[in-house]
Amino acid sequence: MSYSSEKSKIVESKKAKRLRITLAVLYFIQVVLTTFPFTWIVDESGNVKEFTAFEMAIRPSGYETTQELKLAVLFGIFVLFPIVCFFFCCLDKSFKKNFVSFACCIVCACLITFGIGATVAMGAIVSLLLYVLILFFTSQSLLVSVSDNK
Repeated sequence: MSYSSEKSKIVESKKAKRLRITLAVLYFIQVVLTTFPFTWIVDESGNVKEFTAFEMAIRPSGYETTQELKLAVLFGIFVLFPIVCFFFCCLDKSFKKNFVSFACCIVCACLITFGIGATVAMGAIVSLLLYVLILFFTSQSLLVSVSDNK
């Protein structure tokens, strides 16, 4: 028995490549949106503090309250998931990226809707709308990938 040592390359159609690049760009925009205000907290003195997801995830000065610590864990997900999906969309030419993208969109949309609460700022609203758009393009990419494989 002889085995071929050549790796089988995945051939990608033009439509699939365009959708993959579109998803990568949308995830890059999503990463940039983590620098916009996601939520706000009113402290004891009555001052309103706005928090970005990036600022809460990476804060060298520490967290003052347990509410800020909970938001830091939540916003760490908002920062980490789009970065992982961006690299999947850039580097993966198979249809695995679509399942990762679906999972990211569903988890992040649920966390924005139910995790942040009533103190939603403009960055979270725009991110939620962008996740819906990414979910649409992911479903299109999955359909193109499945139809190309047949």
